Amino acid sequence: MASTAKQRRLARRLRHLRTQAGKTIEDAAVELGCKHPKISKIENNQAGIKPEEVRALCRLYGASDHTTESMVTLARNAKARGWYLSYHGVANPENIDFAELETDSVSVSNFQIDLVPGLLQTPDYARAVIRTGLPPIAEDLIEHRVELRIARQQRVLTGDLSVWAVITEAAILRAMGGRDVHVAQLSRLLELAALPNVQLQIIPTRAGEHVSMGVPFSCFTFDDGFGAVAVDHLTGTLFLEEEPDVERYRLAFLHLCSAALSPQDTLALLRKYIKEEHSEWERRT
Repeated sequence: MASTAKQRRLARRLRHLRTQAGKTIEDAAVELGCKHPKISKIENNQAGIKPEEVRALCRLYGASDHTTESMVTLARNAKARGWYLSYHGVANPENIDFAELETDSVSVSNFQIDLVPGLLQTPDYARAVIRTGLPPIAEDLIEHRVELRIARQQRVLTGDLSVWAVITEAAILRAMGGRDVHVAQLSRLLELAALPNVQLQIIPTRAGEHVSMGVPFSCFTFDDGFGAVAVDHLTGTLFLEEEPDVERYRLAFLHLCSAALSPQDTLALLRKYIKEEHSEWERRT
């Protein structure tokens, strides 16, 4: 069975803590009373580790109490898959990995070019996006994937997940699903942007070039500050979990925020488009 995102994260964090503390693999092996190949396998996600062993290594590495408890909890739950596993047969493996990372996160920073982010989509908008992005498939399969996307939004609505979304002006101009779906989606963005845990910014077309043209991505941040990145492409999703890669995308997102309108000006632009959209569609009909 393939490793879970939690298992990969646990292995990576143990290696990071050890190197940050200036400890060797031999030091860790002595602490656990094992041979050093076991430590190498643990850090390369080729072998599991017990919660009490994680606690011992955190003590050796001088980790804070908060980090230690976070690591021990991660070890206890490393093999577990959450609610999203029920969608395993109807979603791509990348969709399941994405949902797992998102569920484990405390915040998500998302950049989209042509689309509204999945966490902010209405069911009808999501349906149009999924139907357009896939070869012809059964309607019930589309509905299951819409259900997964909407289920992911619950943590946003309850305030358990913070979302900072940056989208281009093209995303709010593209009339996915037709007039009613388009207008309802813009109105939904206004509603969600009013939540204290949601921040929305739009990069206007007049802003010109920016640091991430053609590259939509999501940055996940976990409760201990570690993170991961998901980069969308035509045939799937690329997941990046090494700290230098994650930091590069975090910096890119900050640059995008600087290029975008302020949250207040973003809401004003949305209201303008909702008003004009009604008039424009009415003229067409």
